[in-house]
Amino acid sequence: MTTPSRRASRRLGPAFALAIAVAVAVAACTSAGAPPTSPPTGGSGTVSAAPSTGAGEGSGGPGGDIGPGGSDPLVVPKPGQLDVHPIPADSFVAVVDGRHVVLTIAYTSGVEPCSVLDTIVVQRGEGSFGVTLREGHGPGDQVCMMIARMMRTQVDLGDLDPGTYTISDTVRGADPIQVVVS
Repeated sequence: MTTPSRRASRRLGPAFALAIAVAVAVAACTSAGAPPTSPPTGGSGTVSAAPSTGAGEGSGGPGGDIGPGGSDPLVVPKPGQLDVHPIPADSFVAVVDGRHVVLTIAYTSGVEPCSVLDTIVVQRGEGSFGVTLREGHGPGDQVCMMIARMMRTQVDLGDLDPGTYTISDTVRGADPIQVVVS
């Protein structure tokens, strides 16, 4: 005769093994998405992510907590990905230090090499900035797990003339924000 605890452990065996396998795979994929140590330089019309200036450190500012637990990695674009396409931003946070503006962009993405931020296109207008995140994938024929991660990146908008600027997502993901430079 089989006791109830033995029946329960037999039923949990395959489910437990699957849970362990998923946890190991998630841990392996998470470490693959670590940001590089130095940002690439951008071309005309494209602004690459810039490291934090130290201004506005803390919750919601560059280098601060954006998502739950502050675990969102700071991603630097890696130009040259394949099948590049626009993706929506989730939110914008701008830090103004005098006339200097640094924009932190939160977005949802997968894990590398399946989902890699390629470029950030910034279109400057009269009193406005349109931001487009562009994502692709690395070379090869990898098996991609469907895991969504909260990510963040930064764009240094530089020194701006005094005034009010509207920053919007051209893919219409994040709500527009207004930044006042005095």
